[in-house]
Amino acid sequence: MLTVFPVARASDEIVRSLQAWKVKTEKISLQNTPGRVTAGDIFAPEMLPPFPRSTMDGFAVRSADTFGASEELPALLNLTGNILMGQEPPGPIAPGEAMSIPTGGMLPEGSDAVVMVEHGELLGNIVAIFRPVAPLENIIQAGDDFKRGDLLLPAGQLIRPQDAGILAALGLTEVEVTVPPQVVIISTGDEVIPPAENPRPGQIRDINGFLLAAQVQQSGGRAVYTGIVADCKETLRQALWQALEEGEMVLVSGGSSVGTRDVAIAAINALPGEGVLFHGVAMRPGKPLLYGMSKNKPVFGLSGNPVSAMFGFILFVKPALRIMRGLSPFEPFTPTVTAVLQTNIASPGGREDYIRVALTTKRCAQDENTAVLAQPVFGGPGLLQTVVHGDGYFVVPRDVEGLPQGSTVKVFLW
Repeated sequence: MLTVFPVARASDEIVRSLQAWKVKTEKISLQNTPGRVTAGDIFAPEMLPPFPRSTMDGFAVRSADTFGASEELPALLNLTGNILMGQEPPGPIAPGEAMSIPTGGMLPEGSDAVVMVEHGELLGNIVAIFRPVAPLENIIQAGDDFKRGDLLLPAGQLIRPQDAGILAALGLTEVEVTVPPQVVIISTGDEVIPPAENPRPGQIRDINGFLLAAQVQQSGGRAVYTGIVADCKETLRQALWQALEEGEMVLVSGGSSVGTRDVAIAAINALPGEGVLFHGVAMRPGKPLLYGMSKNKPVFGLSGNPVSAMFGFILFVKPALRIMRGLSPFEPFTPTVTAVLQTNIASPGGREDYIRVALTTKRCAQDENTAVLAQPVFGGPGLLQTVVHGDGYFVVPRDVEGLPQGSTVKVFLW
C-alpha cells in the first residue's frame, strides 16, 4: 500500500535532496547561449553606447541656440558639416552652428540636442529651426544604456535573445554557462515495444520514452533514451547502474505502481545510496510516483500511464532539472489564463486533481469583453487525447470536493 505525500511535501523533499548539487560550467560561443543559464554574474566591460548618439534624423545643435524658435521666427544656424554613419563628426559645434546627423550618428563636441529633420529647413548653408529643443532631447549619452562595471546578467539567469544582444553589443563573444544535466530515460514493461514495431495482442508501443525525452529537451536538459527494459529487478538494477554512470538524472517509466510486476522500488533500493525517499503522491493523475537518490543523483519512477508521467514530470522532474541547471526550482512566472468552468467537476478530496481543459473564447454582449471558457477534456491517465486536445489544466485543491459550473479557474497553459 502506498504511503502518499502531499504534493508540497514531495516537492520539498526533492528540493532538499538537491541542495548540495554541484552545477558544472563551460564556456560557449555567444551564438549558442540563448536558453542556457549564466554560471556567474556578468558585468559591462565598457560603456554602452560608447559615444553620444542621435535618436533621430535631423540637426545636431546647441539647445540654447533654439530657445524661442517658432514658425514665424525661426532660429537661423550655420550648417558647418554633415555627420556620416560610422564616422566621427568633422569637428566641434560652436554657438550659432549646426550639423546634419542621421539616426545613430555620433554627436559633435559642443552639441547637446538634435532637432528633428521635419522641424528644420535647409536654406543653402543656413538651417532654419522652427521648434526649440531642450538639452539632451533626441539623443542618447555615452553610458546611458550601461556604464562600465554595471551588472548585465546575474548568475543563474536564463539567457534570452535580448540578453545575447546586449552581450554582443559589449563584445562578449564567449560566455560561462552551466552545463545542462544529462537525463537517462528507461522504459519498462514486458508489454512495451519500440514505436517502429507492430504490436501483437496485449502489446503497446513505447510512448513515455519519447514523451519524457521531449519534456527533458524542452526543459533545458539533454535526454538520452536507452530503450525498453523487462520487468525484472536485476535487469532493471543493471540498467539503472549503467544510467547513473552515463547521466546526472534517471527517469524510469513504469514499474512504480503496487503490484507483483512493479520492480522499480526494489531495483532502486538495491543501488548504493539513500534509495527510495518517498513513494506515492496525493495527486491525480500521477499518484504512484516515486523518488530516490543513488550516487548523489536523483532517480524518478514515473507511472507507465502517459498523462500521469507527464504530470509527474511537470510537478517534480522539471523543478529538479532547474536546480541542476543552476536555476531556482520553480519558475517565477508561468503562462496562465483565468477561465470560466463550463461543467461541474467532482473530486473526492484528499488529493490534488489536475483537470485538463480545452479553451474557447466568447464575446459578452453586455460589456463587449471577451470571456475565456474552460471545457474539461475527460479521460483516464492512459488517454493522451486529454492533453493533445487540451490547452492546459487547472488544479482542484486536496481540501475541495469539486467545483460547480461557472467557477473561475486559473488554467496553466501547456
